[in-house]
This record gives sequence, C-alpha cells and structure tokens, in this order.
Amino acid sequence: MASYTRLGSYLLSSELSADPLGKVHRGLTLNGSAFGKHVLIRTFPDEVAEAGFSAKVPEAQRVAGLLAGTRGLGTGHHVEAGRAPHAVCDYIPGRSLAQVIRKTREEQIPLGVDHALSVIQGMAQALLALDAKGLHHGLLTPHSVWVSYEGATQIIDTPGAAALAAVLPKARQLEQTLSPYRLPGASPLHQDLYALGAVLFELLTLEAPPARDAAAAAISRATLKAAQEDGPIPGEIAGLLRRLLAETQGFSSLGEFNKELERVLYDGDHSPTTFNMAFYMHTLFREESEQDVQAIKADQAADFTPFLPSDASAHNVLVAPDGTSRAKFFIWGGVALALLFGVMGYNYLRSTRMNEDLQRQLAELQQKNAANDNRLQDLAKQEEAQKALQDQLAKKASEAKTAEERARAKKDLEEAKAKAEELNRQKEEALRKRQEIAKETTAIAQAAAPAAQPPQPAPVQAPAPAPKVEPAPAPVAQAPAAQDVVETAAQIVNRTVPAAPRINKSFLPTALREQEIRVQLKVMVDAGGRPARVVIVKGVDGPFGYNDAAQHAALNSTYSPATRNGKPTTGWLTLEYNFGRPR
Repeated sequence: MASYTRLGSYLLSSELSADPLGKVHRGLTLNGSAFGKHVLIRTFPDEVAEAGFSAKVPEAQRVAGLLAGTRGLGTGHHVEAGRAPHAVCDYIPGRSLAQVIRKTREEQIPLGVDHALSVIQGMAQALLALDAKGLHHGLLTPHSVWVSYEGATQIIDTPGAAALAAVLPKARQLEQTLSPYRLPGASPLHQDLYALGAVLFELLTLEAPPARDAAAAAISRATLKAAQEDGPIPGEIAGLLRRLLAETQGFSSLGEFNKELERVLYDGDHSPTTFNMAFYMHTLFREESEQDVQAIKADQAADFTPFLPSDASAHNVLVAPDGTSRAKFFIWGGVALALLFGVMGYNYLRSTRMNEDLQRQLAELQQKNAANDNRLQDLAKQEEAQKALQDQLAKKASEAKTAEERARAKKDLEEAKAKAEELNRQKEEALRKRQEIAKETTAIAQAAAPAAQPPQPAPVQAPAPAPKVEPAPAPVAQAPAAQDVVETAAQIVNRTVPAAPRINKSFLPTALREQEIRVQLKVMVDAGGRPARVVIVKGVDGPFGYNDAAQHAALNSTYSPATRNGKPTTGWLTLEYNFGRPR
C-alpha cells in the first residue's frame, strides 16, 4: 500500500529522483478526500533552506506567473516557502537527464549522437522561449532537465533557478557539486550557454565536463564513449563545444547558438527525432515506467480521508466565557460592514474579480493548449517515423529469401501498422481536445463581454488577410565552376487563414489595444513539403491566443519544399499574420 506525506498544499507519493538539489517526488493534490491530479515536486536540501531560499520565493512566484503557456519549461508552476521549501509543476512521466546519463553508464546501452543532440535541441528551444520573455535560467545542470518517456525534453525548475543561484554562495557543498556546469563571474546568459556545452560534452562522452582552461584539450582527445564508439567527436559538433566551453569565438546570444545548432542538425549527418529518443527512454527505463503506471493507478484509487482537517479544526466556533456562542455578534457586525462597503464597492469588486477569474481561466487554457500542441507535434514526428519504418519493413518482406524471413517481416509490418493506427487514434483525440479548448476559450471570451450591453448577434468576421510570405530568391546561378549549385526556397502552396481569438479588448495590455496585431514566424519545411517546425519570431506574449492561432494556421497550410540542384531538401520560409486591431 502506498504511503503519503503532507508537504504544504500537496501530498508526497513516490520518490523519483535523489540528487544534489534535493529530491523529485511524484506528488498529488486532493479534491476533498478524493484524488485531484499528479504533480512533480522538487524538495530542496536543508543547506538550501538554511541559506535563505524561502526569502526569494516571491520572486520565484513572479517568474512562475510569466511562464504560463511557454513550451519546454513545464506547466502549472508553484513555489512554496517554509521550513521545507519546494517547487511544483504538472506531472510529466519520465526521469531527469542526470538519471538518463547515470543509467546509460550502468546499463552500457549506447546513447547515440542523435539522442544527445535531441536533448540539446530541446534545451535550446526552452532557453530561447525563456529569452523571449527577458529571462534566463542561470543554474542549468542535468538535474534541472526532465526527459519524458515520449522523448521530449523539459527544463522544469526555471521559476526557482534564479533564487537558488542567489543563495548558492551560502550553500558551499551544493556550489562545489554543481561547479562543473558553472562559469564563475559569467552573466546568466553565458552561464546558460556554458551549461549547454557542459551537458553536451557529458552526453557524448559520459565523462564529467572539463575545467575551462582544459576544455580545448579535452574536446580534441574526447571520443564518442556514450555511443560506444572509439572515433573522435564529429568536427562540426566539436566546433560547437569549443565555442561553448573554450570561448573560441563564443556565442553572443542564444539565437546565434540556435542558428549554428540547426545548421549542424539539418545540414550534417545527424537527424535527431523525438521518436528515437522515446524508444531509448522506454528501453532504458522499462521497469521504472511500469512501476510508475502501477503507482499512479494506486494513487487514483486511494482514500485520502485521513489527510483531511479534523472536525474540531474545520468547525471552530467562537464561544463566550459563559458558554454561549458569540458568533451572532460577529455575524451582525459583518452584515453591517458588508452593507456599508458593498453599496460603494460592489460593482468594482465584481468586475475586478470576474476579470481576474477569467484571466486565470484563460491562462489555464493556454497551458492546456500548449501541452496539447506539443503532443500533436510529437505524434506527427512519430507518424513520420512509423511510415518510414513500414516502408523499410515492406521492402524487407519483398526481398526476403526464405519463408521464415518473410513471416518475421510480415509480423513486424503488422505490428508497425498497429502502432500507426494507435498513433492516428491519439492524434484524433488530441485534435478533439484542441476543439474543446477552442470552444472553452470562446465561451470565456463571450462571458467577458460587458454585462451592461444587451446581447447582440455575433458579427460576421471578415477573413483575415493572407499571411505575407518573404519573396523567394531567384535560383542562384553561379559562374561556371567545378560544381554549380542551384537553390530555390520553400514556398507556401495553400494558405490556412487563422481564426482570430475572440478576446475582450479590455483584457489586452494598453499597448496592444489600438494597434494592429501581427505575428511573424519561421516555418521549417522538410524535403517532403511538410511543416516540420514553427518558430515564433515576433508575437504577442501572454494568454491571448494570437501566437497559437498563427502557429496552427502555419502547421495546417501546405508547402512545396526547397530544392538544391533540383532535389528536394529542408528549407525555411517566413510568414506574417495580421489579425488587425482588436475589437
């Protein structure tokens, strides 16, 4: 039977990780005496509490509020102070990157270069999203990174990272333990870049990151030990490491690093996929995954009545010395005060509370929508991998020389088709969830309309202007040489018009109320003409839905791929959506 421990507003269930930063538990919330939902809870060691972490919690809560709907950084963040300060986010089935590295060493299962780059790409995307909000992590280590069983990388401790970094000088033991990932005296931005290099080095070599003055030599002699290969680190990846760790023409921004990382990923021999990382995680943590499923079922079926407040504390009543209740005096006094102030402030309080409640609901829907979109993108990548696998298996079946080989290939093909059907079912479910979230958002927007106005028929919205597409450069015809290169850019074929969010104008920041709202983004189109990734270049921060609407439209549009010497290849194009002025 599972045992539980109360911690602030939560119950601790299973311990998932123990590391220098404390422990990570699977926790849960309650609805009365019934199970509410699962969460991840990071508890900090006594050294951190004694260093004054609780005094920094208000700032951590402010950062948590800014992260609503931001991909790659977890959702539902909350930080609580007290004797045992702790940080909370929504539950993600998986394990920390530190655990992945440690178990890879123990199990001797090859961690490919594509797996390492998949993790670094996920971390870089999360840090870019953080940078767009004017924030940095500043204390990045493998203990901060969570890798889901589905292969996605999340940085889950961001709200408390700056607070933890501030008290680190007083927590000497922890500071010493984290020193391989730290660059003394560096800005938070360069701390993040240095930590990316340290983590990448460890993922490729399974060795501790080198000291700054020894980094160049360590990179030169390092081999791909994680992949169980004796060869050196590929040149383009070694170049990344030198710029991150040895400051050989170091990166001036996360955007510059991400651009170079994408060049290595998509122009080189390495093509990381979430599907491959998911397969690796399920191979590495098969037993843990099964145990997690059983523990989650046990949590959902448990009776939590013993953890409810006692009747005495829940129903405390004021009593006079003679034994009679004084409650009536306080009731009448309260009624009089309520009438006095209610006449003056009722309308103001009502509108303020409704506004706050609607903003909270919109933020929650934004988080759900972001998580659902991440799920859809993961499913799309898995579908693509399954199609490639089916093609390989079909070819293998047709080329089989014996009946046994044909039977085995046929069985593998049937299993692959069953997996593809399951992925399609999950995709349909995620699309239905997207529609439900859109309906909820519309209902909230309608509820936000001023109560004094009589109901009016919904105006017929004119189609949004077509997105602007950067003109494709003409094919580059170079002067006759040994190898002429002719390139064309990716093109949009059918444009999907985005559905403009129905948001009450008063909810928008003042700066956005009287100007046209535009969202600019970049779309990576693969060699098959499919949108592989969408990156917001300039958008609208906050839970208003404009960024999501633009992303959905871009992902649902159709494209023709870029070409290189007549052959399809991966390419980027830039789109801009103009939603007009808010009404």
